[in-house]
Amino acid sequence: MNRRRVFLGISLITLSVLMLELSLTRLFSATMYYHFAFMAISLALFGSGASGVFIYIVQRGLKPERTGQWLAVAAMLFALSNLLSLYVILDNPLTFETGPANYYRLARIYTAAALPFFFAGCAVTLAITRLAKEISKLYLFDLAGAALGCLLLIPVLNLIGAINIVLLVSAIAASAGILFGASTGGTRAATVCSLLLAVGLGGLVAYNIKTHRIDIRKSKGFEEKSVLFSKWNSFSRITVEGAFDSGVEIKIDADAATGISRDASNNAIHQNSRDALSALVHHLKRDANVLIIGPGGGNDVMAARVFEQKHITAVEINPIIALDVMSSEPFKSYSGSIYQQPDVRLVVDEGRSFIRSSHDRYDIIQATMVDTWAATAAGAFSLSENNLYTVEAFKDYTTHLTDDGMLTMTRWYFEPPDQLLRLMSLTRAMMNELGISNPARHIMLVRDARTGYDRTPATYIFKRSEFTDEEVRVIERLASEDGFQLLFTPLTRPPNDFTRLIESPDLARTWASFATNIEPTRDNNPFFFNSVRLSNIWRVIEGTSGEWQKTNLGTSILFALFAITSVLVVLFIIGPLLLVRGRALATGAGTKLSYLFYFACLGAGFIIVEVAMIQKFILFLGHPVYSLAVVLFSVLAFSALGSYLSGRISEDRLKSALMKLLPALIVLVIIYIVALPPIFYGLVHLEREFRIVIAVVLMAPLAMVMGMPMPIGIRILARNAPEIIPWAWGVNGATSVMGSVAALVIAILSGFNQALLIGAGLYLIAMFLITRRRASKESGVVEERAVEEAAGV
Repeated sequence: MNRRRVFLGISLITLSVLMLELSLTRLFSATMYYHFAFMAISLALFGSGASGVFIYIVQRGLKPERTGQWLAVAAMLFALSNLLSLYVILDNPLTFETGPANYYRLARIYTAAALPFFFAGCAVTLAITRLAKEISKLYLFDLAGAALGCLLLIPVLNLIGAINIVLLVSAIAASAGILFGASTGGTRAATVCSLLLAVGLGGLVAYNIKTHRIDIRKSKGFEEKSVLFSKWNSFSRITVEGAFDSGVEIKIDADAATGISRDASNNAIHQNSRDALSALVHHLKRDANVLIIGPGGGNDVMAARVFEQKHITAVEINPIIALDVMSSEPFKSYSGSIYQQPDVRLVVDEGRSFIRSSHDRYDIIQATMVDTWAATAAGAFSLSENNLYTVEAFKDYTTHLTDDGMLTMTRWYFEPPDQLLRLMSLTRAMMNELGISNPARHIMLVRDARTGYDRTPATYIFKRSEFTDEEVRVIERLASEDGFQLLFTPLTRPPNDFTRLIESPDLARTWASFATNIEPTRDNNPFFFNSVRLSNIWRVIEGTSGEWQKTNLGTSILFALFAITSVLVVLFIIGPLLLVRGRALATGAGTKLSYLFYFACLGAGFIIVEVAMIQKFILFLGHPVYSLAVVLFSVLAFSALGSYLSGRISEDRLKSALMKLLPALIVLVIIYIVALPPIFYGLVHLEREFRIVIAVVLMAPLAMVMGMPMPIGIRILARNAPEIIPWAWGVNGATSVMGSVAALVIAILSGFNQALLIGAGLYLIAMFLITRRRASKESGVVEERAVEEAAGV
């Protein structure tokens, strides 16, 4: 067998899997809801685990001399099942309604989408089983392929979109089949079939890029109509819908929307924007230097210009909105070139990152309805985190205000008003840490309840210095004239939860008294939109709480997924015992179980550390997409290097090497927890290119060590228990599923630092298992010989 061709084929398979799983996060967010983006990661890891158990069960029927042909068949099935998966996803749009129909659709989607990952996992597992003695090189190509896929994902996704990436993945998988088929002698049927399939799929990709024949027609239960513009990038699908004579709006993943006003730069025809709830702050501060975070279609910029503010900086995170829509025709002319006005500066950046690297101070900082409903390519790792709404973020805003500057945010009010209550909690915590006293004189909260809808907007204003009575009366007069409801001002303090929270002398006790979780979020666990407590999670699952249910649905899905994956892990460990009773643990049961649990700890520990690191680097690199690409690439690339270096360790030193590597890995994780925050704060002002290089350098030592325990463990298995290698690989994949979910469960309950500590703890358990195996080696050998002699009798 031509090993080099097998290695290259495995690289193409893992490249395809990485690109597929991350592009599916985009596709799931666009066709369903961002809560389901996490499902893509679980599908990929589930496929790895299920395929490992499958290969373990059927391996005796797969003749070694035909390994290349079996690998080619697995690659072709990967390619074909991927097409089926795409069809099922596009043909089964989920709605937000609960009921059997939706659950059936979700079951069909999950089953179909799991198939390509299963067949890809079969190829990888079979290769590892057949080439276990060369695992260091094979694992190098495995991780290197995934690292290359990580590098290619963002530019290719920006270029051709998520649907075409899924089609491209099938073509790449079929190309891997060509290499596999050509790796062994005999019939060339597998090679020819793979070649024809790859050519056909390549043609399909080119055809669809040109025609968009295969595209999203229905999204979140609605058929898309009057689409004037559509484009994908690595963290959204942007459409512009409507008609130029009746109005247009920008939609992000067919859900979050921002309107574009006609001739927005013409102040004379937009004087009515003075009456907008979100514009209240402009009545208090004139000739101001304004920073607007998430300006979208430009309505906040338009309002600031109507008030003739001195200078406006608009920081938009999405380059499609900023450049392809608002700065390009026909929408540039339609909006009156609002972002090209001399008093407006448009910046494409993440708001928090921009502020932390800025030396300017602002009279007004504004953020209106800045949400994370659309999952980024990292959405599967980050769930519903938003680093704009943390105590540290509010400290950044406040320290970038002038002495009498104001921070204003507009969010939705619905019962229970958790988001607005959490804004109050963030403000109280921020004030305490900055030494600002008398909170009741610094906060105002006003609601527009005129529509009578369950969901209405509310605007929060915080002033760095105390509001004067004159300023408060201006807001109260405007509220009276426009029919707004005063939820709190320094002069009007209704007996409601907002007043209780703002005036509370004991914040911890007040937070604990609420049925929902409104405690202030921090960078360590920035889940602003998650307000569900474990005690009331059934309210979300039952689907009886409207907008509150939608906001917290991601948490219920996460906990349900954690329960499901925990059961799957047990099945992947116990299942083979039930199916192959005769040979599973016929000899050396204790030793083999120790090996299995060792690989289980590696799988969970590796993914937990990886997920937590991706989150921690978001603030430093400025966006989840950059963090995902840089951290994931670094982990994969340097783990590949670590795997290669582990191949230089002699057979008789494998166990002693593990006893040095695992403690070193644990110490490194603890060092990173302590050292990363001051490094990030000290270097965040640098240009992003330099920060990316620094991030790669920082991740290199940890990732390199993380890449060694797996291939070393496989080599030990190849010598002592080669028959359970695919089983161990499946267990590793299964616990990776559970670990990826567990990382977020831990982060929601306590924080990402705590997740890192638990990841280190799992490596500690792995070290204990290896130590225990070494200590019991002699007795295990005696036991195995006794069993073998008894069997011979």
